[in-house]
Amino acid sequence: MTTPILSLKNLNKKISEDFQLYDINMDFYPGEVTALIGENGSGKSSLMKIISGLLSPDSGKILWNGEKIKFKSIYEGKQKGIYYVPQETSLFENLTVVENIFIDSISYRKNIYDIYHIYDLLHYVESIFKKLNIKLNPHEYVKNLNQSQRQILSFTKAYVINAEFTIFDEPSSSLTDIENDILFEIIKLLKDNGSSIVLISHKIQRIIEIGDKLTILKDGSILEQGDIKDFTKERIIKIMSSSANDSKYPKLHFDSENEILKLENISFKNVLKDISFSLYRQETLGIIGGSSSGKDRLIEILFGLVKPDNGNIFLGHSNVNINHPKDAMEKGFALVPEDKINNSIFHQMELKDNLTISSLKRFSRNLILDEYILNNVAKNYIAKLGISPGNPEDKAIFYSGGNQQKVAFAKSLMHLGKIYILDEPTRGIDIVSKNDIYNIMNDLLINESSIILFSSDFEEVLGMCDRILVLSEGKLIAELDSRYATREEIVYYLTL
Repeated sequence: MTTPILSLKNLNKKISEDFQLYDINMDFYPGEVTALIGENGSGKSSLMKIISGLLSPDSGKILWNGEKIKFKSIYEGKQKGIYYVPQETSLFENLTVVENIFIDSISYRKNIYDIYHIYDLLHYVESIFKKLNIKLNPHEYVKNLNQSQRQILSFTKAYVINAEFTIFDEPSSSLTDIENDILFEIIKLLKDNGSSIVLISHKIQRIIEIGDKLTILKDGSILEQGDIKDFTKERIIKIMSSSANDSKYPKLHFDSENEILKLENISFKNVLKDISFSLYRQETLGIIGGSSSGKDRLIEILFGLVKPDNGNIFLGHSNVNINHPKDAMEKGFALVPEDKINNSIFHQMELKDNLTISSLKRFSRNLILDEYILNNVAKNYIAKLGISPGNPEDKAIFYSGGNQQKVAFAKSLMHLGKIYILDEPTRGIDIVSKNDIYNIMNDLLINESSIILFSSDFEEVLGMCDRILVLSEGKLIAELDSRYATREEIVYYLTL
């Protein structure tokens, strides 16, 4: 067997207080496609960021052609011959297609003082487009391209650079079958040229078709790896569905036929397509989907950050327009965002001010804040969620990430909404803190509120929800009753 072009030896990296990559050992060979799969949050993208130079490992070794290397930046990684195509396209909006295609290859692989003739570059691009059946105008500005066209452009850049090691991170999130065929043709051409390919994807059948090796990640560690010919789709689903988590979820069930929210044929560009569902009083509705499922846009529509292109939203029997987060809050919505630390915390403000800032009307008399009531309510929420050390006068910036997440959660709870949108509410916090949040969710239901829980944690969705909607590539493809649903069933629908 040839020498690996790149090897990871006992690699460790602390990503957050509650998540780390642990003891990663992998070998990548020239002319091979390594498929990397795992649930959201399993560490796939973090691992690729280490390989490409965006992150540095805490311990362990990275070997390039047998020699130890340590990248200080992605620039050094590209100079060595590693090219990373991230899930979110990284393109220059104010440049044309042809300019974007060559900007990396010229910047990182050529002499910057060389002179390039635009007509030569155009001729080369047109020949590539013809060869790969790509329908893009080389003169078009990137700002005018849709998402799938941008992804195709990113793949073409990877082909032009012809790096020795190429990473595709969830590349097929918004592609048609024809566009997927273009991606796979590019991967095959790179493979034939001796490039080592890493393909991160949740499309199991497609990676079985093109992959040579398979690695399955879970919770920052390698669950299983080997030749892809030794894996069937059923076996992969079974491995991904396995769990040693025997914890119980304190779910409360309420039988209600009172529909309080209804979405009807909601569409947004090519990201969401005819989304329709209902939410009932005192119900916890789970929505699960990958990062490319469109769930972020759905949350933004529900909270007034984005207006849908088509469709209707009903509260009770009234058709409503939600044009701004203020509209959403006035209509009873409350949001706990996924990136709680950056999108919900005022780091330089005191704890009590962070907790109460979205609900100041509750604590004011004649436009004057009642500090006594404000402090007492803040202390009550601090105790409920176990925020530590929990002094109301503490600055939020001095709190740990896990405690900052609890502050963000408590802030939204204090709004006293009727429909709570929870986006990954327990990600990055410990088991005890998770249980605190689950109990708070039950308190919301007892007080006749309803919850839409967006989560990538299968056990959490199965344990805390009444119904589960599976969202994939902008479409709702399944509705499951959590009493009878299984992890295998969820994984099956997510990998269709």
